[in-house]
Amino acid sequence: MTHIPHLNALRTFLVAARHLNFTSTATELQVSPSAVSHQIKTLEEYLETKLFTRQARRMFLTKEGDYLFQNLDTPFRQISDAVEQMKSLRSSKSVSILCRPFFSSHWLTPRLRYLWTSYPNIDLNLIHRSSFTLADVDKVDLAILWGKGDWPDMESRCLVRGNMTPIMSRAMARTHGIPRTPADLQKFNLLHEESKLNWMNWLKLAGVPQVTGAGSMLVDDTNVRYQHMLNGQGIMLSSPRLLAELLACGELIRPFRLELEGYSYYLAWPKSRPMRVRAAKVASWLVNETECDTLEDTRPEARA
Repeated sequence: MTHIPHLNALRTFLVAARHLNFTSTATELQVSPSAVSHQIKTLEEYLETKLFTRQARRMFLTKEGDYLFQNLDTPFRQISDAVEQMKSLRSSKSVSILCRPFFSSHWLTPRLRYLWTSYPNIDLNLIHRSSFTLADVDKVDLAILWGKGDWPDMESRCLVRGNMTPIMSRAMARTHGIPRTPADLQKFNLLHEESKLNWMNWLKLAGVPQVTGAGSMLVDDTNVRYQHMLNGQGIMLSSPRLLAELLACGELIRPFRLELEGYSYYLAWPKSRPMRVRAAKVASWLVNETECDTLEDTRPEARA
């Protein structure tokens, strides 16, 4: 069996690849920034290649780093999920939440410190998966689903409207300019999901169905697609509500106000199973953070 370097170095790399900031990585891992740098250096020396590069005070993944991240992220998440699920089964204090990594990074994670201030004795078990089924939801206390909220066997409360609009990085705006009209998108690379349908629908809504972009790339993972956008490799469709802070500070740019209506993010749990008191507290807290338009009848019923 091929020798595998210390798992701590790989874990540190994956966290650093998501944050693109060693200080934030150190905070999540509860180590010093120098310890993060040491782990990354150890891994780079083992692989004999650079995994990160810096440009204008910002950190980016190299081509090799991006390849390693795409191929290691899912297996490590699966290992982490399996371990954490086993731990949660033995902890009555734990509330498990299943959600997509992109939503967790941009909406859930920034709010958790406030949740812990309100409920310091509740442990959270966050399980991140890019895709999952309703059968997976039945194995956790709560799930954050992407859809229309019409699951017959689920109770659901809207958290964030998922209407999409073109989003670009400040780096791309500096090198390529900002499109002033939807027709200008013909000069830019467009980043797609598994298909081009959402972009086609947005362009049709904007009155320019003939626009296809200067180039296109299909990327099935939202985090990877977001990374390509940050690197200035194209414009992606995303929810401005998820990226509100980065848009407000100018790190990201939305050229147009037009939004394509679609799915939203919902907090959901099975109707067939009584919700534990701790889970109900977390659910109510999350719903109170909602950005959706309607808030009536939103507090989940707590049952022992």
